[in-house]
Amino acid sequence: MKQITFSCRIVCDDNDGVNGLHLCEEIQAYLNSNLSYYDEDVDENVNAVVTGYAVEIDKFVPFIAQEEY
Repeated sequence: MKQITFSCRIVCDDNDGVNGLHLCEEIQAYLNSNLSYYDEDVDENVNAVVTGYAVEIDKFVPFIAQEEY
């Protein structure tokens, strides 16, 4: 068994929100339909599972270069 950390960057309007729980539910639905592994402890194939999530909002200040300095 291995553990995978998946990250993606989402760009959206300042007034829009991203629901981390809903994203996890969608990823879990994908895993349920596409991915399983053999668990020796229970002697059967089991679905891969999402075990948690973290949401981080960029704190970087954008820098847009001028044509010349």
